[in-house]
Amino acid sequence: MRQRMIWGGGIALVILLLLAVYFLFLRAPAVQVAAPTRGMAVEAVYATGTVEPISYARVGTKISGRLTEVVAREGATVEAGNVLAVIDAREEISRVQELRARLQLAASELERTRTLRRSGHVSAAVLDQMETAHAAAIAALQGAQARLDEHFITAPIAGTVLRSENQLKIGDMAQPGQVLFLVGDAAALQIDAEVDEEDILKVEMGQAALIRADAFAGQVLEGTVSGITPHGDPVARTYRVYIALPDDTPLVSGMTTEINIVVRRDENALLVPLSAIVGGAVWVVEGGRVQLRPVTLGAVGNTEAEILSGLSDGDTIVVNPAAGIAEGGRVRPNADRE
Repeated sequence: MRQRMIWGGGIALVILLLLAVYFLFLRAPAVQVAAPTRGMAVEAVYATGTVEPISYARVGTKISGRLTEVVAREGATVEAGNVLAVIDAREEISRVQELRARLQLAASELERTRTLRRSGHVSAAVLDQMETAHAAAIAALQGAQARLDEHFITAPIAGTVLRSENQLKIGDMAQPGQVLFLVGDAAALQIDAEVDEEDILKVEMGQAALIRADAFAGQVLEGTVSGITPHGDPVARTYRVYIALPDDTPLVSGMTTEINIVVRRDENALLVPLSAIVGGAVWVVEGGRVQLRPVTLGAVGNTEAEILSGLSDGDTIVVNPAAGIAEGGRVRPNADRE
């Protein structure tokens, strides 16, 4: 009888131990674990921009009128002062011709009056009148000539006609403030980029810029920060940043780009999978239990995040943590630490 009781007690003890193992371990949620790794982390500031010539000019007109001649076409090489187009100037030409004739007459009358004055046949007052009339004729001609000049749209700088507004044709109307031509050096290019005001303090001269353009899908091009405007746009809340391009860049003037300005690079950064981050913290496994540990994030990539503090190389972290795990709860790792 006593032997039966001993055997019965032993069996009960085994059952209790098995139940304890089950409740403590087998019922604990299984989790995938990994170890932090070391690798490259790049912190960058995002920007968008347009490729433009370093030196260029938007050419327009101060007057309105119909074009009677379009001299320069897109792609044409021009020198400063070359005529690009002409606005109907028939009335102004006639006016200049008339005033030039009047000036010649006034000059003749003045010369004759000076001769008569030397011989004493006219008074000094008459000579003064002739000199005043001559000066007025000069001023009138100069004013008319200036108005005539406004009908000739000229290149302010030497370069290439990069673009003409709506493929300008004879008969098109030109209006004040309208950009008719874009003239510049198509070989020397830069990117005019816009950076959010919250990021501008991270941007410095000489930083590398990684550039993407739709025309070069899958290709990353390079540039360098060459200028930062000291005053931002308070409406758009952006600052203009200039990105210098190498001479052999395949980018073409007018292309739109997306830019990542590299503000920090660490080749031996502590990295964890993005799936391990839970609201600025990670689950760390210690002694079969999990602890939610706050961390300081650095650069965040597409698949990994840099950890600046709160975690070390020897830690074991939970990847893709399930909703059921809780602080201090037991877990069953189902993957070896990497």
